[in-house]
Amino acid sequence: MMTPVQFRQHSGKYNRGEVAGFLPARAAQLIASGVAVAYRAPAQAAATGTDPDAIALAQAAQDVARRAADLDAREAALKSREEALSKPADTVATEPEPAPAPTREAGSPPAQGGKTPSKPEPKA
Repeated sequence: MMTPVQFRQHSGKYNRGEVAGFLPARAAQLIASGVAVAYRAPAQAAATGTDPDAIALAQAAQDVARRAADLDAREAALKSREEALSKPADTVATEPEPAPAPTREAGSPPAQGGKTPSKPEPKA
């Protein structure tokens, strides 16, 4: 007696969604590997609630609901951060004022640091 299976993905010469009959041992291997599911005729699947497409659709709906809840939580966290940033802070951390630069007379050359004074050039 053959056991009908419906393929969930491509396998050999069978494409996703195709139904084929196999010996019970081979059908069990395909089902255990996740390549196929036990096939139920549409009327039988509707009566037992084991329609693979309906199960996949329900799982997809649960996934969408979970992701929507995660997105709502992220948006709420973002909104609270934005509100916190828009409020003025009571204490603002500032960097200390830089030390004033030493004053020089107008037209004087810049300080040379630790360089040794250069020798004056001989006059020609």
